[in-house]
Parts: sequence; structure tokens; C-alpha cells
Amino acid sequence: MSQPLSDRALLLLLAAVTALGPIATNLYLPVLPLIREHFGASVAEVQSTFSIALVLFAVGLLFWGPFSDRYGRRAAVLSGLSILVIGAVVGLVAWSLPLLVVGRALQAFGTATGMVVARAIVTDLYPTERMAKTLAQLTMVAVLGNMLAPVIGGYLAAGFGWRSIFVALVVAAGAIGFAAYRHLPETRRAGTVPPSGRDMLATGWRLLRRPMFVGCVLQSGAIYATFLVFISLAPYVMVSALGRPPTEYGFYYLLVAIGYFFGNWSVSRLQSRHDLHWVVLNGVLLQLAGAVAALGFVALGLRHPLWIFVPVAVLSYGQGLALPNVIATAVSLEPQNAGVGSSTIGFLQMLIGSACVQAMGIFPTDTPFPMLTFAVVVCFLALALLWVFPRVEAGGRS
Repeated sequence: MSQPLSDRALLLLLAAVTALGPIATNLYLPVLPLIREHFGASVAEVQSTFSIALVLFAVGLLFWGPFSDRYGRRAAVLSGLSILVIGAVVGLVAWSLPLLVVGRALQAFGTATGMVVARAIVTDLYPTERMAKTLAQLTMVAVLGNMLAPVIGGYLAAGFGWRSIFVALVVAAGAIGFAAYRHLPETRRAGTVPPSGRDMLATGWRLLRRPMFVGCVLQSGAIYATFLVFISLAPYVMVSALGRPPTEYGFYYLLVAIGYFFGNWSVSRLQSRHDLHWVVLNGVLLQLAGAVAALGFVALGLRHPLWIFVPVAVLSYGQGLALPNVIATAVSLEPQNAGVGSSTIGFLQMLIGSACVQAMGIFPTDTPFPMLTFAVVVCFLALALLWVFPRVEAGGRS
């Protein structure tokens, strides 16, 4: 039986559920070089434990939204957390790389419920005008926990081996799942007729025929691809190109997380003075400036990690500005089926990101040039999208 929560407590619980996916990823990233060494595999093979997890995460985003629309938000969260724990246990006992891929895939499928259902709950509770601000606040609270995950993951692996990160994940998911079981309310509107599978497909197809939604999908896909490729290749670059131990990655990642945190924090401040398109445009411009600066510094022969991570923090700040507005616009296009809208854009942006992660796994990691060149190219494409879909993010929401 759930017990009522204050708005602030509910926000914290939703942030914890949402953060489990990024925490699971950020705990795992520092140990990628160790897993490569343990199994004697190539970078591309080890990247499959990340990219296939992203694909299943994307499938989860497509699945959990309609599931929550039909069976309720609580059922979706509790089911997803249960699958997460099962996947973490499989990863803990994995004796081969393929089995580790299976465990990571199950884990990712389960964590997807947090992002989707949190967005749907926000849509249930708040009017359209507050959605972007609330999503930014939700992400901002979640990022505080995510910032420490790579540091913890690096030190857990150094002290107890890479399997210890799965133990930590089981403990965290169990605690959050118990809190959700006790306190998470059902926010799906009473009396709402659950949509049929045909209705859900029709809603998704209707969204994909709207230029505004397509523009949001492509823009969010570009943002996610830039971020995911960087965080998945940076641990290898730190070790192979910069000669740094895996534990250092977590400390430099703090700069990226702080940048995104302050980008989210700035959303509500800037929206009081500017429309959504202005915020998105400036976010995309800052993203591009950070990527170009990082590549430029490396081209000049500057090899300290700060010459990469400080500009990427600027890039991340721009993403924190742009992404909540892009997502809120997409989800608000079908407010009566917010779960379907959230799932559809989440699925497509993660599918784009996972394809880019796996494709970039074939490039050498003993130099940062491939990783940073990719970032610059995609950031230019994100800027071009604002011209192809003029003012798309502001449509209907200014």
C-alpha cells in the first residue's frame, strides 16, 4: 500500500528511479578497459556490452511507456526494477562475454522504466507550461547522484574487481525498489480507458508523421549520440592515449556531469526571459563550441585530460539547456498518451546513439581524434537541424 508523499519527496523518489539507468552506466564505464583485459577481447567486442545494452534500453523505452499507460505507473516501475536486479545478478556471475552482454541487456531493459515513467508521471501531474522546468529539475536532482558513480565504479573495480559494480547495483536497486513499493503513488488518471495495442501503434505513427516530432527525435538523437560516444570511448582514451589509470576517469567525468547539471539548472531561469527556441538554439551552439574547442586543443598537441574534459563540460552544459525542452515538446504533442510519446522519442534517440557507439568501436582509441571528430561533426548536424526544422522546438509551447 503506497503512502502519500509531498511534492519534494515524490521528486526525489522519481529522481532516484530515473537515475538508476545512468548510475548503472556510469558505474560500468570505468571498468571497460578491465573487462577487455579480463576476456582478452577487442574494443569493438567489449563495446557490444554497452551498445547492445543501449538497444535493449531503447526497446525498454518503447515498451514501458505503453505498459504504464495500460497497467499503471506503479506496476511499470516495480516490474522494471525487478528485471534490473535480475540482469545485475547475471552480470555478477557472467563467465563469458556473451553472458555479460545478456546481463547488461536485461539490466538496461529494466532501467528504462525510470526515464519513461518519470516523464509520464510529470505529465500526469503538471500542466504543459511546467513540464520542461519540472523535467529539468528532475534531471538535475538525478545528476547529483550520477556524478559520483564513475568515481565509485573505478574504485570498486580497483579494490574488489569489476564484478563488484554489479553487487553495488543490486543493493541500490533493491533499496529504491522498496521505497517505490512503499511510497510511489499511482498517477494515471482514474477512469482512463487503457489504450489498445492498435491505438498505441496509431499514436506512434501519428507522431512520426508530424515534422515537429521528427525534428525533436533527430535533435535529441544528435545530443545523445554525442554524449554516449564520448563517455563510452573516453575510458579507453584515458588509458591508451593519455596514460592515465581507470580510476581517474571518474574524477574528470565530474566536469561533464556538472556541466549538464548547470545546463538543467539554467532552463527555468532562462525560460522566464526567452522562448524555448532561443534556449534550444543557444544550447546547441554551446554544444558545438565545446566540441570544436576540445578537438582544437588536441590538434595543438595539448594532451592533459583537462584540455578535453573542460570543453566537453561546456558541450554538456549546452546539452542540459537543449534536451529538456526538446523532450518536453515531443511528449506534449500527445498529452493524453504521454507514455507512448515518451517511449517513441526515447526509443529512437537511444537507437541512434547505440548505432553510433558500436560504429565508433572500430576506430583506434590510442588517440582522441576519432572520438572528438565525431563530436564536432554531429554537433554541426544538430545546428543544421534547427535550420531544416525552423523553430520546431518552440512550436505550440512558446
